[in-house]
Amino acid sequence: MDAELLELQRQFEFAQQAKSSIRLSDRNVVELVQKLQELHIIDFDLLHTVSGKEYITPEQLRHEMAAEINKSGRVSLIDLADVTGVDLYHVEKQAQQVVSENPGLMLIQGEIISESYWDNVAEEINERLQECSQIALAELATQLNVGSEFVASMLEARLGTLVKGRLEGGQLYTPAYVARVSAMVRGAARGITVPTNLSVLWGTLQQLLHEMDGASGVAVESSFFQSIFNGLVKEGEVLGSLRAGVHWTPTVFATAQKECVDSFFSQNSFISYDTLNKLGISQPVQFLLSRYPEGLPMITAFAHPSLIEMLDSAVEDAIERVAGKGDG
Repeated sequence: MDAELLELQRQFEFAQQAKSSIRLSDRNVVELVQKLQELHIIDFDLLHTVSGKEYITPEQLRHEMAAEINKSGRVSLIDLADVTGVDLYHVEKQAQQVVSENPGLMLIQGEIISESYWDNVAEEINERLQECSQIALAELATQLNVGSEFVASMLEARLGTLVKGRLEGGQLYTPAYVARVSAMVRGAARGITVPTNLSVLWGTLQQLLHEMDGASGVAVESSFFQSIFNGLVKEGEVLGSLRAGVHWTPTVFATAQKECVDSFFSQNSFISYDTLNKLGISQPVQFLLSRYPEGLPMITAFAHPSLIEMLDSAVEDAIERVAGKGDG
């Protein structure tokens, strides 16, 4: 029995090593594969390579695509088609499945990019940010060949972790720079004692920063100042009221207004609308009625009922005196 097995083995090895005198042409192979598919002997999909000399299954194509993506983290579909030797149409079709099966991948503008790639990019951006204090998103978008909106969303997901900074108005700033500008905004806002258009204030701060930092200084948008200011107002660090987003009336001014009006009105029982206009109160009647609902608005002034009563009494006395003299 062992001898027979050894003989069979020898014959098998000989058959394997023997060169066949019959060779199939590429066309014969294609026709053979097509026939096997028609007979359902090959019951799975096969894709032609661009050269027409090889077949590849969709599964193998996806495997090779994934391998290329793992190498660099970012690869275009055109490059994948070149590497795999498969028509771009098939690569695009399989790319959808590759991305859908892997939550760590995304398809953007004809490229497959991994989350790990963006993590590495974020770390590089952070290193650069700490050196120069500020980076424009438009600049990053150009360098990375993606849209600014995508760069913003990518960075927002990594702020506080891989990226130590603050994203505001299309710019990325370091925490140290944000703290510096916040201190400037806080100091300037607390120094305001009269109604002010904040746009003018932001222009002044921009000029101040430029003078302090020189040509190498960071360009700060007005929206950044405004965002910091809004945060200070919300936190109660600066007090006042904001109208139309830029018209700021500090509490100290509003308090002084009210005290001035109260003092004059309590002493005289009336006050003219012109006086309120000079104090910066644009709607004097509404302002006075809100503070003295019992008051009486007239054409040019606002009076307390007691003044009207006093005037009525004086008029009646005068009428009586005149009437008394007439009777005498």
